[in-house]
Amino acid sequence: MRELLGSETLGNFSDALDHALRQQASRLHAPDTRKSDKGLRRFTIREMADIAFRMNYNTLRHHLKTIDGLPEGVMEPGNRRTFSLEEIHEVQRALYDAGKLPIEMFPGKIDGEETTKLLIYNLKGGVSKTSTAVNLSQFLALRGFKVLLVDLDPQASCSDLFDIQADLDNIPSIYDVLRYDEQSGDEGRVPIADAIQATYFPNIDIIPGSISLTEFEYETASAAAKGIPFYSRISDALSLVEDAYDVVIFDTPPHMSFCVIAALYASNSMLIPLSAGMLDVVSLVKFLDLASSTLESIEGVDPDKRFDFVRILLTRYSPSDPAQLQLSSFLRNTLGNSMLNTDFLSSTAIADAGNTMNPLLEVDPSSFTRKTYDRILESLHGIAREIEREIMVGRGRLQTNEEAA
Repeated sequence: MRELLGSETLGNFSDALDHALRQQASRLHAPDTRKSDKGLRRFTIREMADIAFRMNYNTLRHHLKTIDGLPEGVMEPGNRRTFSLEEIHEVQRALYDAGKLPIEMFPGKIDGEETTKLLIYNLKGGVSKTSTAVNLSQFLALRGFKVLLVDLDPQASCSDLFDIQADLDNIPSIYDVLRYDEQSGDEGRVPIADAIQATYFPNIDIIPGSISLTEFEYETASAAAKGIPFYSRISDALSLVEDAYDVVIFDTPPHMSFCVIAALYASNSMLIPLSAGMLDVVSLVKFLDLASSTLESIEGVDPDKRFDFVRILLTRYSPSDPAQLQLSSFLRNTLGNSMLNTDFLSSTAIADAGNTMNPLLEVDPSSFTRKTYDRILESLHGIAREIEREIMVGRGRLQTNEEAA
């Protein structure tokens, strides 16, 4: 006779894991209560030159010594001067104002330029969508871009990595922005500005995800039956705040949903992460066919719908693996410049950082061997450089590779 009550059993699993995870987080972040209490690490002048400014190291040192009023940083043991991210951005602005930083290297928008709305998109799970979204957002933010992350996944892993949990902290999520007034009872929708949460990482705000997003799917189906449109729900909400940001990044769930379709409608650029495995490539064919059909329906609503760029990023890639090396060659021969030149490498640094809920820029480089850290740093930095170039081409500050040739 079956005696196991499923609802009670799964509820007990949830309670036990929640309690254990809270205890683990408390030990991990001690003496702080939460990850966001700890504060970010500081950055060396070498890191500033290589990542934040993409400038010759000695040139940056010269500017720091000769331009009045710049932050001095802090002298650390070992005679290393370090700077906070806020100080780095202050230096960047001062160098731009002093004519030491060319316009194509300045991340801020100027009059007439549009916000880049980047969709991280693939319906297959486990292809590093969230890891790509979070690490890319931090590299762009370090460069000086003002980034808004929109977490469209009910699992809300992107939000968790920034220590923001709408369901537990009783704060609005993207669901509260998108929900339908006529189905919201007395609560009604929340203005998008009220749902935006500042993160501990300067230049990154987030609209958190929540499990409530599953309700949006049911509500949209019901609303559509009544003739209420949903395509523009995200774009209409974003139109009120997007001018405050240089880049909006959508982290999407591994399934087709009304929320994903609305994000497709709202976006003007797309990055498709693809794991380095033949089964993933086979799945990509099916995904691209479905995505193409979905975009056809969107283009029927908005005939002017266009993207600045659509690129594919190879993830979880090990160049020392002959099968993956062959797969990479096959993809590049087939898709050409649609593939990013830089791959998201498989790395113990990413796996270990994930276990501690820390994206790469938040970990101490000394936690890994220098070779391991530099390898994944070069990978993520290269991805960010390519996406930044696409952004600058979209703004008209740089030529496309075809135009340059």
